[in-house]
Parts: sequence; structure tokens; C-alpha cells
Amino acid sequence: MKRYETIFITHPDLVDEDQQNVFVKVKDLIPKQGGTILKFDEWGLKNLAYEIKKQTRGYYTYIDYTGGAGLVKELERVMGIDDRIMKYMTVLTNEAFDPASIVQEAKPTSAEKEASDDSSKEDDFSKEIEQEQTLTETHSEEGA
Repeated sequence: MKRYETIFITHPDLVDEDQQNVFVKVKDLIPKQGGTILKFDEWGLKNLAYEIKKQTRGYYTYIDYTGGAGLVKELERVMGIDDRIMKYMTVLTNEAFDPASIVQEAKPTSAEKEASDDSSKEDDFSKEIEQEQTLTETHSEEGA
């Protein structure tokens, strides 16, 4: 299974209902083609770098998903036909993707945990030294 990212730009003047229909169409297509959506993120209305179909703004949406080449081909075919979608781009991010790696990415490794524990111990130690220095300076000023 491969991992892909697709960003597509929809027409900025779409009514919320039409916008949601486009999202539902895309979200339903991926599982039907044997894929899995890992992340679906609406970036919102943004200015375009150049005019697309006489528009200077567009509604950006990002999808991170897994599937086969047939899925990408069908998704891009559907996006090309839909007039509400002005532009799209798909990028292969991982040639051989293992879904179990998503779980591993979310959990910190034991080495990361130890590193954070060590840094907190170092922070505590440096705070103690600062407090001792402050106390020493206070006592030396009182004696002078």
C-alpha cells in the first residue's frame, strides 16, 4: 500500500452545502477504492498565486491517505470532471506504507521519554544551583 497527499482547490463562491457535497464525494470515493483516509484537513479560503479559471481566491483542502495507483487515477478523474474543483495535485509520499507506523509516530519512543526526563532533571538541577547562588549573594551582602 502506498501513501499519498492530495491538495485540491474548490471554487471560492460555493455555498457551504455544495462544499460539503464535494468533501463527502471525495471522502466516500477513497474507501470505495480500497484506500484509507489518514487526515482530511480544510485549510480554508486563501489567495491564489495566479488566477485559475478567472478566480483569485480558492478554498484549499488537504487529504493524506493510503491506497493503490488505481485509487489515485480514479480520484483525479473525478476531480477533473467536477466543475466545483478548480485545481488538484497528488504527491506520492511513501512507496511502501505500513499502517502500523502511524501508531508508532503518535507514541514517543522510550529514548525520547528518557531524553525529556533527563532534560527535566537538568532543569531542576540548574534551578537548585541558581537558588543556592542567590542565597550566597544575599548572605554576603548582609555581612558587608
